[in-house]
Amino acid sequence: SSIKKLNDKDFEHYYNNIINNSNLSKMEKFTKYTKLLKLLNNKRIDTADSSYLLLESNREIYFLITTTILDIPQIIENIGKVRALGVSLYNHYHYNLNTNVNPNKVSFLLESNLKSFIDKIEDIKYTIGKLNQKEKNKLNSLLDLIVSDFYSIKAITSKLKEDSSPFNSKEYFLETSKLVNKIDNLFSISNEILTQKLEQRKSELNNNIVIGTIIYMLLVIIILISLYIIYKKSYKDNKLNKKKIQNSKFIQILQDDYRKDYDLKDICNKSLNHIINNFGAINGSLYLYNEQNEKLYLGATYGIKYESLTQTLDLHENLISENILEKKIKVMDIDQNVSLGIIETKGTKLITLPIMEFEKSIGTIQLVFDNKFKNLDISFLETVISLMGSYINKSQKDEESLKYLKLIDKNVLISKTDLDGNITEVSEQLCLLSQYTKDELIGKTHRIFRHKDMGKEIFDNMWNTITKGEVWNGEVKNRKKDGGYYWIDSTISPDCDINGNVVGYNAIRTDITDKKKIELIAITDGLTSLYNRRHFDDIFPQQIEINKRAKGLVAFVLIDIDHFKQYNDTYGHQDGDTALKLVAKALKDTLKRPDDYTFRLGGEEFGLVYHITNEDDALDIANLAKQNVEELYIEHTGNSASKFVTISSGIYIVNSSDNTTVDNIYKKADEALYKSKQSGRNQVSVVLT
Repeated sequence: SSIKKLNDKDFEHYYNNIINNSNLSKMEKFTKYTKLLKLLNNKRIDTADSSYLLLESNREIYFLITTTILDIPQIIENIGKVRALGVSLYNHYHYNLNTNVNPNKVSFLLESNLKSFIDKIEDIKYTIGKLNQKEKNKLNSLLDLIVSDFYSIKAITSKLKEDSSPFNSKEYFLETSKLVNKIDNLFSISNEILTQKLEQRKSELNNNIVIGTIIYMLLVIIILISLYIIYKKSYKDNKLNKKKIQNSKFIQILQDDYRKDYDLKDICNKSLNHIINNFGAINGSLYLYNEQNEKLYLGATYGIKYESLTQTLDLHENLISENILEKKIKVMDIDQNVSLGIIETKGTKLITLPIMEFEKSIGTIQLVFDNKFKNLDISFLETVISLMGSYINKSQKDEESLKYLKLIDKNVLISKTDLDGNITEVSEQLCLLSQYTKDELIGKTHRIFRHKDMGKEIFDNMWNTITKGEVWNGEVKNRKKDGGYYWIDSTISPDCDINGNVVGYNAIRTDITDKKKIELIAITDGLTSLYNRRHFDDIFPQQIEINKRAKGLVAFVLIDIDHFKQYNDTYGHQDGDTALKLVAKALKDTLKRPDDYTFRLGGEEFGLVYHITNEDDALDIANLAKQNVEELYIEHTGNSASKFVTISSGIYIVNSSDNTTVDNIYKKADEALYKSKQSGRNQVSVVLT
């Protein structure tokens, strides 16, 4: 019924939509009722203004007082909370701090203050709209800048949980501080306009001489009182402004100093020096708290010899360590010597201050003042300590990160490249293993490590995988600077920017050289160093499958040394072993490609496996192997085919559609070998399929 009395259909319709909609949640109803109350308040202002309940000469003063005294301090409080909560949330997610911060609660409070801020901005804009055009334009232009910065900060807060945030916690703190400065500027201009209005009003009263003497005297008294109030307020404001300017300069000095490249020790010394010099203490100490072992470590001193204080403190050991748990400023009156660690100093005031990173204690400062001490701006001191805490905590995290990076650099095989494969970063451990320096590797590609035993196919597969944005893993044999080699198990993954675009590649490797050496022993013939029969049984089926996929040809050559029993009988087994080694080397030197294989299959029997493009190539390579062995010119008087050691060979060519088993291929090649022996030895025969 009260809504109906307003005789406003829009209000009545809005109200009916709330009470008649049963689907609204409690939160939705609360939001709509809040909006209705704001509309009613604006209606109240409009009604009072249009009905001249506000005197024409006083109405703008009323609106300016509402804006300056009530609304602007509220948005300053809101944005201050946004700053603190945002930094807390950023550090929680990006530094993985083991704190008592509840991210959900902090996010809720952050959003609440953002909403309260913009709601109050709307109230200010509505109130400013009641002023004359010139003043309205002046204040609205400032308000527009504030709103623009606010939405920028709001956009940043939405990314605080993500790696895509363009600001770290320090920069976020500075960005919100800029917004506070603009709000302060709005306050100053609004206050200036209000003062002008009051001065104008005073002038009007002075010029009004039509009324009687009594009213005139009363008016004079009122004016004098008003002037006195204005003077007192102006004096107080000037004093506060001077203090504010002084404090702002001090904060700026701190921020400028902290932007320099200092380590944690320097940050602690700078922090304590600034506190001592700005607040007039005679000496002091700063301790940092290690939450893991619950001990405090001396970080800096002023006016006290560093070695004179206890370097490490346990909790509850003295005032300093107790302050970590109490988390509040303690002020003590003293007129005697006071113990700071293990020394004594004279003073009149002892102040212990916790260094907080939001709800977490990260250290404490103890200051001693002499009889010149008067009072202390605790609120500003807390602001300064909070700022110092942010930088100290960040420096601690940076030092921890640097330690981990150095540990990784010295112990992990890591490299980074750009999109073209040029090396941009490389770890010290990889340099040590490869025998190259960082300067020799930066700007080069990984081809500098490529070993001749590694085929082109493995690198083609690697590039095809990582250029698709996928992770590649494989075992690679690399070449050292001195010509030696090492084996690595390598994992290569794309390096992406915040938009998911690939900007380079990261490679993490494990040294598996010893493992590969053991594996090589297991598949190698001890006498000739060729692959043994066991490895032939593993590798030959794989090569047949590779050949099927490539739709090519693969040749298997079975080789036997002619009349080798007679050679042993004539020259002895020691010379026989030497002959086997020389023949093995000649066969291996015949095959040059990484995917060609040479085997000792047993006794004087050898095998070759190699890929070809036509059958003539198979015969040419086998004949070249036969020729290379004979040209060793190893004397063999018992050889019916030559006066030197020779070999006989049988070839089986596997095409991509051949489904013959390995055992059958071996049997067919053996038949061809037998044919070569029957035909006079020192020959090559091909299986006719």
